Amino acid sequence: MPGTTGPETGPDPETDLDDIPWPTVRAQPLDAAALAASRAAAMAQRPAGPVWVFGYGSLIWNPAFEPAERRRAVLHGYRRAFCFWTMSARGTPERPGLGLGLEAAPGAACRGVALRIGAVSEAADLERLWAREMYSAVYRPAWVPLLPAETSEGPDPAPFAALAFVADPGHPQYCPPLSDAQKARIVAGAAGKFGPCADYLADMVAHLAESGEPDGELEALLRRVREIEGRRAPPGRRPAVSAG
Repeated sequence: MPGTTGPETGPDPETDLDDIPWPTVRAQPLDAAALAASRAAAMAQRPAGPVWVFGYGSLIWNPAFEPAERRRAVLHGYRRAFCFWTMSARGTPERPGLGLGLEAAPGAACRGVALRIGAVSEAADLERLWAREMYSAVYRPAWVPLLPAETSEGPDPAPFAALAFVADPGHPQYCPPLSDAQKARIVAGAAGKFGPCADYLADMVAHLAESGEPDGELEALLRRVREIEGRRAPPGRRPAVSAG
């Protein structure tokens, strides 16, 4: 895991990492049979009607399928959070990054986008969705009640069921609660096969805002990350601090 020796020129925020509870285990990817079994178990619990998927992160702008319909929606009792380690996509085993998950949080509400899977493409779309979201089973699929986010005057809107990928606290890559300062240092220093973890966060902030569901906590985290990057950057090449 990361060392603690900084450059002789002064303190380096990248080396102040002793307080971070780095993971000690990396989960193995699910094979095709395990993915199929997980998908079948979730679908056995599906409610009547079309399959909706709750997008609270990158599924909003980069789903694994072409949605037949999109609705802004809110899920009560949950929040989005950087709550698991990524050691491939946006980090490495030597310097893990953080991935976004959905966590139960009494009194909270997570706003996102519900994506309806078309009946004709349902089987193929679900297979692609599982291959993407359940790669190492850091999530557990759950059917949750969503409310439409946009309502007009009149009766309260009726909830509708959707499939959500909720972070599994029992997974070996689930991380314990971290301070905002710890998260910023981790995100600022991690990169994987899909690029820097900071880019992942910046994309998240920008696309959530574009979708009409800005997240103030993620915007504040991005500002912290940009400040760290600014202290590292050569004079005249400081990255922008804007959350957009």
